[in-house]
Amino acid sequence: MTEEASISDLLPLIAVALNDKAAADAYEELATAREERDIPRKVEVTRCLNNGEDEDEDAEAVVFASAMFEDGKYGSNTNLWSVTLEQNSNNTCRLADLRDCHICVGGGFPVATLDDEFPNDAGFQGFFNGENSESSSDACAVSFCFSPYSTWLGLWIHGWPREEWEAFIQSPSYGPDDICHYLVDIVAAQHPEATVEFRAVSFVARYIHGALKRLLPPRRKEEVRTDRDRRIAENHDPDGEALYHFVGMTMREQGNEASPVLFMSQVHSIMGFLGAMGVNRLGVNDDLIMTAIETHERLGDEGLQEMQNQLGQDEEEESEEGDGDDEEESEEEDGDDEEESEEDEEDGLLIKEEQVGGSRPYVEEANEV
Repeated sequence: MTEEASISDLLPLIAVALNDKAAADAYEELATAREERDIPRKVEVTRCLNNGEDEDEDAEAVVFASAMFEDGKYGSNTNLWSVTLEQNSNNTCRLADLRDCHICVGGGFPVATLDDEFPNDAGFQGFFNGENSESSSDACAVSFCFSPYSTWLGLWIHGWPREEWEAFIQSPSYGPDDICHYLVDIVAAQHPEATVEFRAVSFVARYIHGALKRLLPPRRKEEVRTDRDRRIAENHDPDGEALYHFVGMTMREQGNEASPVLFMSQVHSIMGFLGAMGVNRLGVNDDLIMTAIETHERLGDEGLQEMQNQLGQDEEEESEEGDGDDEEESEEEDGDDEEESEEDEEDGLLIKEEQVGGSRPYVEEANEV
């Protein structure tokens, strides 16, 4: 085979390779262009070491989690626009680095910082949600609320033993303003392997009307509004909301100073008890409502359970007494019927006696028959 023939035979393969490379280059350019286009429309949790003082200007930005703003939806609380975050598999946030995290939009403009030592900051508070039903592990769910526009960040903490965070939730030693300090300076020091998984960022919808109007495509805007309005119509229960508000206000007025997470759990316990008792609005059995609140304040969930058992037992006893009364009434009615039957028989016999001229043997024969 000549050299010219060998080269000519390779030309198709070379052309295919060049085409493949051109296609690969085009795909990469397209992906880069798409990423550059999407970055300004993303909600991100980024690292900002010492609020930017220690960041390398030439290094790539460290993004722990992100999502497109338009992919969000109205949350279970329809007053919130919630964006579920996707974790960046290349960057894992250690709990010890939580203070260096910012929530950013528009490609890196911060809307909130988790640095509780940042000067002149509007401030934020942390709340423990405890076990999250969406998690298959022992991850502890925590929410942070940032002033002044009530932006919420939900996250899970992995690597913090369950028994420890459960005990902490029951402890009143730290308030909402101290949660970040406790997590970074105490928990992370005890468990340096602990990590953070950022779950969602939620914005109060009325504060971001401009973004909702301009960043959502028309079809997406129609979809989320329809879904929101449907859920509002399905869940609207003014009587239940009034009862819920009354229970919470009464508990606070009676001196309940539990942390927000514990307090909401207590309110839900009382509402669950009232629901089991068939009380779903004010005015049905207000005495039972007040008794339930007072019982829970003194004895907790166990007191409500004992109260429910006692009420159930009382209902069974009343039911049994009612059945006994019915039986007695039935027996009395049966006795009356027997007496009436005997009287009727006697009347019939007297008639027969008169018909046969008062013959007693006829009566005896008739009784035998």
